[in-house]
Amino acid sequence: MGIVSLAGCSSDQNDVEKTTTQQEAEDEPQSLEIQHSWTRDAEKDAVTALFDSFQDLHPDVKIDEQAIAGRGGGDLQTTVKKRIIDDNPPDSWQSWSGQNLRTYVDAGVLQGLQNAVELREMEWDEFSSISKRLSRIDESFVAVPLSIHRLNNLFYNVEILDEVGIDPRSIRTPRALVDTVKLIEGTTDHKGVVHATKNVWPTLELWESVLLGESGLQTHQSIVNEQVRSNERAVKESLRLVDAYHEQSPDGIVSSNWREAAKQFQNGNVAFFHQGDWAVAEFRTDDFAFETDWNSVAFPGTEDRYLLSMDSFPFPKNSSAETALPEFLQYVGSVEAQQQFTQTRGSIPPRKDVPKSEYDPFFRRQIEQFRNTKTQLPSIAHGLAIPPASRASLTNAMREFTSTWDVEQATQTILSLFE
Repeated sequence: MGIVSLAGCSSDQNDVEKTTTQQEAEDEPQSLEIQHSWTRDAEKDAVTALFDSFQDLHPDVKIDEQAIAGRGGGDLQTTVKKRIIDDNPPDSWQSWSGQNLRTYVDAGVLQGLQNAVELREMEWDEFSSISKRLSRIDESFVAVPLSIHRLNNLFYNVEILDEVGIDPRSIRTPRALVDTVKLIEGTTDHKGVVHATKNVWPTLELWESVLLGESGLQTHQSIVNEQVRSNERAVKESLRLVDAYHEQSPDGIVSSNWREAAKQFQNGNVAFFHQGDWAVAEFRTDDFAFETDWNSVAFPGTEDRYLLSMDSFPFPKNSSAETALPEFLQYVGSVEAQQQFTQTRGSIPPRKDVPKSEYDPFFRRQIEQFRNTKTQLPSIAHGLAIPPASRASLTNAMREFTSTWDVEQATQTILSLFE
């Protein structure tokens, strides 16, 4: 009888211990590993605010933030792909949208957002058409868009252009812009333009804006569709104009990065600066005020085109954070998250219903132009419009071009990439 009683007590004790262990496990915050490349200044503040606000709403979730330095997520993409090969992807990561997501879909890593009960209530009708299109692969939503940047911005120094009596809106083509730069160089003590070539991507972005502005939408779309040989003249002319543009840049800045170029522009002695609208965070200060000291127009010839890149968070299969990941992605797609992130980051929201009134004047204008522009155009340079392998080849071709500035050789290299 005593043995039976002891056995019963032991069994009850085991049940209690097991229940206690399960309860402790349930009480522990669910870990959610997120990788991103927002590591500096405004971008870092924006993603920190995003994570903090989500965790305030979901104290049962702990975000394991993994920041991977590297412009445009190049190092991040390499890290994520290695994790995928090792069959250990993060729960989600920052990714450019569009064709950049194709790699992960083809690898069988992503699932449709509709597969998660928690995400079926995503308010897709409130997202812009282009953001929905760039979040789908094979008709299935596989990522939630967070932030949009415009790439075809031409920033200008108000005082310099007033001095020479030029209205930037009167510069209708990239060729006319090069002529204007030369005019400023020849008639004033100011520099006409600053362009950074330490990294290849600013030149790749510039080339796309020049191509679009000089040769038009049809040519741009033909190259997206890999019909490059029939557009040889346009490719060559756009490279020639990029070469002429960069030659006017001050010798001391040619090998510098884009942030240093932005500082040169902010110093007030440079007339023009082509860059994505993330650059505004670098030179927006009380001493260099929007509309008073600097302003922007669409790159010449692209006035009715909004050339864009978009960041998103993909939805991988087999995440260990089965409930936390859908909760996070649902939050990323909310009005609150998109407004907070884009206001801090310096970008615009993919959702149509985010109120623009609280944005600063420059980004209010960006939102208005995005919502009203004739064509919202995914970028070749950021890989939204062309497959990852094609973008990698194009980047290598542009890297060779920025070392030699040989227009003929670069033209033939680009033509051969798409054959």
